[in-house]
Amino acid sequence: MGIQATVKWKGLTKLVKGIEDGKAKTKPSLSEFTRKLGKDVLDKYQENLSGAVPSTAARPLPVGVVTGELLAGARVKQVNQYRTDVYNDAGHSGWIEDGTSKMAPRRPLKNALDQIEETVPGRMGEVTRKITSS
Repeated sequence: MGIQATVKWKGLTKLVKGIEDGKAKTKPSLSEFTRKLGKDVLDKYQENLSGAVPSTAARPLPVGVVTGELLAGARVKQVNQYRTDVYNDAGHSGWIEDGTSKMAPRRPLKNALDQIEETVPGRMGEVTRKITSS
């Protein structure tokens, strides 16, 4: 049971245009911007997974590293200029994200998406994102 976050940057053209109209000195292409955002999400996701201290109900992140399988399974793939998929190949990654009957969800991937949204200038509210467990 792995997880996949499909991050589709809907409205990305307007977002990049807004950055261009601001104080940005270089104009990023849509593809470059999407690639950078995908990499940023992956970095935050890995940061949320790493850590020697296990999470608690009050502080669910970082998840903590025992075997390193979750951290090693984190991947990013750019599908096109508008979409980047961030996913994890580890079989138990879905249980970490969604929780189980005996464990609350920790949501390291959802939290990574939220953290990136806070750092990007412009209107990230137009971003469509979906996290699915398979």
